Amino acid sequence: MNDFTIKLGSLTNGINSFSFDIKDKFFEAFTLSDVEHADIIATALLDKDGDKIGLKLTIDGKINNQLCDICTEELSIDITAETNVVLKITDEDLHSTDEILYIKKSENSLNLKQLIFEIIILNLPNKRQHSFDEEGNSTCNQKMVDLVKKYTEAEEKSSDPRWDALKDLKIK
Repeated sequence: MNDFTIKLGSLTNGINSFSFDIKDKFFEAFTLSDVEHADIIATALLDKDGDKIGLKLTIDGKINNQLCDICTEELSIDITAETNVVLKITDEDLHSTDEILYIKKSENSLNLKQLIFEIIILNLPNKRQHSFDEEGNSTCNQKMVDLVKKYTEAEEKSSDPRWDALKDLKIK
């Protein structure tokens, strides 16, 4: 199952389980991603009941070699996520949504690579930083934090009196 494709014709009624290892090579296909190193397990549970197929996709693992937004040192981020999708097999050319994936009868297979990638990227934290210790103090490299502050301090600029008059204008 290294190609992230599930043959829908081979599914039996009931729950069918598939597991995928997400390693560094997985992200090579996604050139614009800032994630390059990971150790994640993706589990796909397909619940087939006649023509109805439900997909529960779960990811659990670590994203490695991310840069801390505070001190710029590398860190690993734990990631866990889950999504549920309904698969509908049809002859029509319909666009899939977040909740429903339409699959043509002629295809008879489901490639989960893009869906797994989207779940990983959407569940990354907005702010990537080292964790805090028991006392609530940051575990970032303090020397780097001080260095970053030193070079990012904004200089106070003197204002130009010609433009200061515009600050007093009130726009309705």
